[in-house]
Amino acid sequence: MAVAVDEQDLRIVGLLLKDGRAPAAQIAEQIGLSRPAVADRIAKLEQMGVIRGTTVVVDPTALGREITAFIAARGGCSLSDHGQSLGRSSPESSKAFRDLMAEDEVLEVHIVAGEDCYFIKVRTDSIASLNDLVNRLTSPPLSLATRTTIVMETYCEKVGGITLGDKA
Repeated sequence: MAVAVDEQDLRIVGLLLKDGRAPAAQIAEQIGLSRPAVADRIAKLEQMGVIRGTTVVVDPTALGREITAFIAARGGCSLSDHGQSLGRSSPESSKAFRDLMAEDEVLEVHIVAGEDCYFIKVRTDSIASLNDLVNRLTSPPLSLATRTTIVMETYCEKVGGITLGDKA
């Protein structure tokens, strides 16, 4: 659910999206507020859940994660409680799914409408490790049907989930 934020809050969030380590004093200087006012607004944005955390952005290829792929999977739909259940599946397959989704190679897992049940973004170090991950999805106890799309080149990837454009 969206929360009420004003123009100054949006400007703060926009600046933090560009540099999550920017000190409150630097942000204050850029938007014309005092450092304590900016610090208070950041704390309020964190409490409201607008800012969920601060992270380091790592170049995946620098750490050997050369392969980016999207896996569409179907079967065992009806994931609930943030991955606690695979619907009609057994406790064993639910645990296998949760364990697989918790691995470092899995970046995002979305429940989707349509023919597929899950849309999974992964980064692996090789085609062999991607194949291993897909095999674990398609083998028992999961036995999901999959369709994998390998990324040839990334044109745009917005870290943090959103950007606020020139308004921020």
